Amino acid sequence: MTDEKTVILADEAKSVTRFSACLLFSANALSRAITAIGDEEFGRFGMCYSHAYMLCEVVGQPGITPSELSETLYLTPSTITRLVEKLEQKQLVRRESEGKKTLIYPTNEGIALQPEIAEAWDRVGKHYSELIGETDVCRLTQQVFKAAQALG
Repeated sequence: MTDEKTVILADEAKSVTRFSACLLFSANALSRAITAIGDEEFGRFGMCYSHAYMLCEVVGQPGITPSELSETLYLTPSTITRLVEKLEQKQLVRRESEGKKTLIYPTNEGIALQPEIAEAWDRVGKHYSELIGETDVCRLTQQVFKAAQALG
């Protein structure tokens, strides 16, 4: 038996294609849809969600190294370098050398942006939950991350 919410969602959904049963196709379609929501929310204050993830890590762990960021954020070292450079240009983080190590610290501006970032994360989560359902968002997130760990 189908409940009313499922019927409404099915009526609004895009049509099923011959690729719908393909994980690669479906994961990319989901990624594009979720990215659009994140871009909209973080774009309100001139940031992208990948910058927000990194800035939150740097604020939470001042003096974090690029390799630690790479492990935590599941990004390549070259992507980490590019993101750090962008955040430096925006004066949200700064790099310091300590011997052979590079340490990344938040600036006061980066720290001050945290409440706005938290509000954007809340809006993103609410948006997902309204469209997918809170329970399904939690389950899907756990399943996708578990799969990412297994494949990565």
